Amino acid sequence: MAVRGKAGAVKWFALFLAVVALTACNYTEVKRETGYKGKARLNPWLAAERFCEPYEGEVRSLASWTEPTQDDAVWFVPASLLSNESFTRRLDSWMVDGGHLIVMVDHSSAETNDWSGYSPPPSPDPALLDLLENCGITLTHSEGSANKVKAKRIKFDGETFKVNASSNSSVALDDDKPGIFASVERGDGRLTVLTDGRLFRNRWIGEKDHAALLDALILATDYTGNIGFTRGSGLSLWPLLGEHLWPVLIGLALLTLLWLWKNLSRFGPIETAHDGSTLRGYDHHLEALGDFQWRLDRGTALLEPLRAQILDRGQRVIQRSGHRDDDFFQFLADLAGLPRERVHRALAESAPPDTAILTRTTADLQRLLQVLH
Repeated sequence: MAVRGKAGAVKWFALFLAVVALTACNYTEVKRETGYKGKARLNPWLAAERFCEPYEGEVRSLASWTEPTQDDAVWFVPASLLSNESFTRRLDSWMVDGGHLIVMVDHSSAETNDWSGYSPPPSPDPALLDLLENCGITLTHSEGSANKVKAKRIKFDGETFKVNASSNSSVALDDDKPGIFASVERGDGRLTVLTDGRLFRNRWIGEKDHAALLDALILATDYTGNIGFTRGSGLSLWPLLGEHLWPVLIGLALLTLLWLWKNLSRFGPIETAHDGSTLRGYDHHLEALGDFQWRLDRGTALLEPLRAQILDRGQRVIQRSGHRDDDFFQFLADLAGLPRERVHRALAESAPPDTAILTRTTADLQRLLQVLH
């Protein structure tokens, strides 16, 4: 027992020494920025949008492509969003009417992490390159850190703005030296290309003269109106279907209704209402049965039992009443309240010529049998 107790004490002492040794280890604290939280993490242009709120017009924050209207004055659009000729054609028409389009190339998509140091390389669509070429702007892209185009100053509208910009994409007006910024008038409006979109993103808009450059771009147009920031990277399926598919859906619905009206009776013309089938009456049932028996040539056979009963009972009744010598048919007619001709036909006619007479003869015989009870 003493040996076991000593072994347990040694084990606990060794554990205590290990804990003390671990707590005495050296360590280094490292702080790493992970980015903004909340709305600023989802919207890289949030600070720029709030900066533009004092201007005339509404600040529009768009998650996907939306065509600018006549009420929009300035439009910030990532280059990756202009992926077809339809978009560029609408934007070109809008610029000619006085709109100011600002295209951002690198670091312009909402998915780019400003703290990762990596941005997916742009792949401008030929439609965008054609639009820029028509405006006299050439856009090129070269991979590698050695091919980066850097700029510390941007000249625009007679002013010089200090910036801290670099990009693997470059723009040039005609034969000018390639840079990160180019702006040219287009009709009554203006087209501006900025290859480094980080200047207006949340993390860097407060540095150098980035906010002042944003202010100059907004005031560069003579028109006032809404300011739009598009942060999406493509079209959303459901808004596209809602915008273009509804005429097709209406046509399909009309065709479906016409097909149902043609092929299903419940969708056809309304039938005339009636109180119910008249065949439920006793007379009509009797007529139907008589018609069936008559077509089988059994009319006479049906009438013979009734005639035999009436003749037998009638003879007994006329003898008891003391009218043995009277006209037998007239006696039955007076007793039943029927004309003599109908009584004679009911008892003496060989075969009814049609179903209606068969039915009436049967009814007369039933009447006679009833009064002779």
